[in-house]
Amino acid sequence: MKYIFDVDGTISFDGKSIDPRIIQSIKELPGNPQDIIFASARPIRDLLPIVGDLATGPLIGGNGAIISLNGEVKIMEPITNRDFQIIRKVINSVDVDYIVDGKWNYSARVSQDSFILRQLDPNHLAHKVALAAINQAIKVILLNLTEERQDDITTTLKKQTNLAIIKDSREHNLDLTAQGVNKYTTLRQLFPSEKYIAFGNDANDTELLAHADKSVWFGDKLPLEEQQPDFQYTANVASVVEAIGRIGSLMAG
Repeated sequence: MKYIFDVDGTISFDGKSIDPRIIQSIKELPGNPQDIIFASARPIRDLLPIVGDLATGPLIGGNGAIISLNGEVKIMEPITNRDFQIIRKVINSVDVDYIVDGKWNYSARVSQDSFILRQLDPNHLAHKVALAAINQAIKVILLNLTEERQDDITTTLKKQTNLAIIKDSREHNLDLTAQGVNKYTTLRQLFPSEKYIAFGNDANDTELLAHADKSVWFGDKLPLEEQQPDFQYTANVASVVEAIGRIGSLMAG
């Protein structure tokens, strides 16, 4: 059995760290440390600093667009050059804030009061470069959009590209990856048939939770009306520790 954890909003609530009580509860799960997998919207560059020594198994980053396996970073599926050119036109034409991730380096225009700055290259492992210097994009976030602008850009991108588009209504962002790329599809490339338990809190976790042997959802808003998680908890440290302990007891029993 694999344990698949989203990070931000699931086991981290400040964008910078994981509470020691949560770390301990994860370490106490039955099985091998390599069975613990983190699947995040963050690129590997930003995932490594927060998961620390918990990262003994594969890491899935960029909503499935990139992985780290045995210490090697590998792009699973980049955004096509054609689609990236269209994204760049959208960025320039509507003047939106953005983060464009390459394999390691990134380009960004982010307002100083944006929460996402806390998790953008916190250990200064990469270089911030000009948008034109990103030759191969793996994931793009368009930030701080009004609902109307989210809808307008989504409509444009659906007509003109083959991108996978995730609308985050809570943080007013759009997450863009190559067609067919998400956390679940990448997990299945790594482990085609193994059962797993998924922990998540966001729209980018819905596919992962939908196919899980057991699914744990944190927060009030359910992923989809027709897709109810096996367990639902409020999003705070005590609830996460309780949920992980409950799953651990089920697996041990």
